Amino acid sequence: MKTGKIEKQHNKLLELGVMEKDDTLIDFFQASYVERLIGKFGSWKPRWAYFTEKRLIVFTGLLEDNLIISYDRIRGLKKCSQSLLPIGIEITYEHLETGKIISDKISMMKRDKWLKFLTEKTGISVS
Repeated sequence: MKTGKIEKQHNKLLELGVMEKDDTLIDFFQASYVERLIGKFGSWKPRWAYFTEKRLIVFTGLLEDNLIISYDRIRGLKKCSQSLLPIGIEITYEHLETGKIISDKISMMKRDKWLKFLTEKTGISVS
């Protein structure tokens, strides 16, 4: 990805307060996440995912809090599917403010590349 686009998005994330100045944006791309409707049930919604050196950021829209997951809070990684497509990742993590353990699903192309990145950052293998 071009350096100019990365720098522009980096500045946007800083302005929004979802990223610290000493963090580095690695890449961003369109991804989907599961918007919860009732309990674990929900529907897939297209959004954008940002991988930084310290966290994963997914903007979710108006109905839910954005997913801002520090790698040190991730407790589990699993492969999942979006409908019939094997492109999803289920991330189990400790919520920063509540301390509750939460699982969220996101899907993206090049899933294996990003799972490898997450395992390197967290030290957690995919189950």
